[in-house]
Amino acid sequence: MMKKAAHIGVEVAKRNTYSIIDCENCNFIHALIQENTNHQELYKTHFYSEEKPNYIEDNKNDAEWWDLTYGLRVSQIDKLRLSESKNWLDIGTGPGYFLDAAARRMKDVVGIEPGQLAAEHAASKGHRVINDYFTEKISSELGIFDAIHCSEVLEHVPDPLDFLKTIQLNMNSETILCTVVPNDFSLIQSIFTQNKNNDEKWWVDPPFHLNYFARESLRKILEASGLKVIHETSMFPIDLFLLMGDDYIGNDVKGKEVHQRRKKLEFSFYKSGNIEILNNLYEQMTKLGLGRELVFFSKLDKK
Repeated sequence: MMKKAAHIGVEVAKRNTYSIIDCENCNFIHALIQENTNHQELYKTHFYSEEKPNYIEDNKNDAEWWDLTYGLRVSQIDKLRLSESKNWLDIGTGPGYFLDAAARRMKDVVGIEPGQLAAEHAASKGHRVINDYFTEKISSELGIFDAIHCSEVLEHVPDPLDFLKTIQLNMNSETILCTVVPNDFSLIQSIFTQNKNNDEKWWVDPPFHLNYFARESLRKILEASGLKVIHETSMFPIDLFLLMGDDYIGNDVKGKEVHQRRKKLEFSFYKSGNIEILNNLYEQMTKLGLGRELVFFSKLDKK
């Protein structure tokens, strides 16, 4: 077995005794993994019961917005494929809102979710949900999919490169993978911390967030795993509100307020028949390194 390269690089943050480095060998920013940390147990029971106890209930109010958001990803993959997608795999399905959106668009979809509470909620809506971690063993039991959705997962796993390689076991030459990660150590975050004369990096949150990606580093890890990026976009840069004086950091009331404003903007474009204009705007923002979450579509690299 080939020995993995050492993790070396400049420390860019420190939080909860974790050192966060800009790793020269991995080509992305990540926490140095501490021994004796059971990351699987963190998500099976702890995350939804203690870290995010209101997450499932709060997201019920966003069901229509999630349907729009996820529906656009489904539509994008059908545009990129040579034929319409039929069967989908959703890795890290959470409470099941992607499953709802895919099923509503007549897709056969299966979800994988390690968190017990979230998996039970998704399954209670009639979806097929595997309450476990996505591993090579689980992958081998599932077969090939037309499309795979992996949203806000890569930042949590101890070895994202191996994780991406495992996903490819469920892909063929026509499968398209949609990968979504937070856009961290971004220009907007940098400007905001400079404006406040405060080096507090609120987005750094180990042991839950272990990996931190930007446009170039996400592209590099996808390519290093054997994938070819075929389309890039992003989600609304909600952190622009920070630069406009709406400091929602640590303020849930303010955070919900700016989120409602974002939703109103997107629904306005959608309901007026101009959603493609908004899509184009987000694609251009991605090129500038903006967008709070990066949304990349990739296929197996045939070379």
